[in-house]
Amino acid sequence: MFRSRLAAAAVTAALAAGAVVGIAPLATAAPAAVAASACVNDLQAAQTSNNAAIAADQANDTKAAFSSNLSTATSLASALADCAGQPPVVGANILTASATNATAIIYNLLGAAGSALRSEQATASSISQALANAT
Repeated sequence: MFRSRLAAAAVTAALAAGAVVGIAPLATAAPAAVAASACVNDLQAAQTSNNAAIAADQANDTKAAFSSNLSTATSLASALADCAGQPPVVGANILTASATNATAIIYNLLGAAGSALRSEQATASSISQALANAT
């Protein structure tokens, strides 16, 4: 009887040790997801609204594009503040995107969808460059 209890205890200990060894790597294998920074979120919002402006100008809808340009300007202003600690190239690209977006706003006010579209495409390029360097 003593041997059977000893054997049962040994088997239980071996199974417990095996479970710990087998489960422990699973507990450390999945790193927590890192939340995007406010800077990246602002730049993504600017990219989304700028893409909407591009689509509107491609459809020759300068009023909708103008509205999207204003949204882009708001997101870029937020990004400028939230990206203060980022590498200098991020701020430079945000300023460039802001300037080309302002040009697009003027062209859309004038009803010049083609010219606005070129400015929005330049804005998209600057936002993409900023996103590529932002953390």
